[in-house]
Amino acid sequence: MKSLQIHFFFIFIFIGILRAETPADDRVAYTRDQIATMDNGDLCPLNASAKYSHHMILVDSTSPLDSDQINLVKRLVLSEEYLAQMKPWDKLSILRIMDVRPAENKPLFSKCRPRSGDPKSPYAIDQHNTWTESKSDLTMVYQKFLEGVSDAINEIYDPKDFNTSNNQNKGSPIMGQIKEISRLPDLDFTKDSGYESRTLTIVSDLAQNTEKLPFYELCPGTKKCPSWERFKKNKKYKLWAKKSTPEFGENIKVNIIYLNSNWDVNLNKEILEFWFDYFEDAGVTDIDFDIETESSNANAI
Repeated sequence: MKSLQIHFFFIFIFIGILRAETPADDRVAYTRDQIATMDNGDLCPLNASAKYSHHMILVDSTSPLDSDQINLVKRLVLSEEYLAQMKPWDKLSILRIMDVRPAENKPLFSKCRPRSGDPKSPYAIDQHNTWTESKSDLTMVYQKFLEGVSDAINEIYDPKDFNTSNNQNKGSPIMGQIKEISRLPDLDFTKDSGYESRTLTIVSDLAQNTEKLPFYELCPGTKKCPSWERFKKNKKYKLWAKKSTPEFGENIKVNIIYLNSNWDVNLNKEILEFWFDYFEDAGVTDIDFDIETESSNANAI
């Protein structure tokens, strides 16, 4: 029995090693000509030996974000300081929920974080190799990465690219978009995408507003919203709820930046609880959240 326990112990250690994220300085220091820079390439290695981590930022702008909220998002997850701490070759995608249906939605930005060329970086891999490349080889590409992030932030705050087709999104299909992120291969975030780890950060007031689940109608004012447990057991929506649950597999973390000032200032509508239960049903065990401490919308109910 003891030998069997030892056997399983080493199996768990082995699995843990396989799932561990590769440290930045153990990664290959690909040069500029070894990454996709041409024709608005994704800046990822052309012949990568591994896929490390994918950071997906999902921003719900079905209710427009004010300047305070945009600045909060930028400072928490998209500032230059934050991006400098991201490991080289991790992928960053920024997806907006606005006027495009979830199954047809495409990221505003999706590129790998290239080596920065910054001598003050915490990662040695960011520094240039004096024998094979110049510092500007790296800084020019990294600046392109930063500009792409900045353009995406500006588009979220001041939209200019509108869906003018007849096939427009209606309401706020947060759940539908999360489902599509988990299953559409071209978004590169499925359980089979091959990354060592994935992090989904959701920026939203979490007010699902669709025909089947219209939070604004179900819980107006100070009324509490229905629980996920109650909703998924409703015979009318039971099958739909089951098929709307994402399948992220393992090595997934969910962060929620809750824009609670929009309609849940006192955090008493039990909206966070709804989404926690939803993700736990999907097998996500690593869930964290943050809230607005103060906003120009602070008087909203």
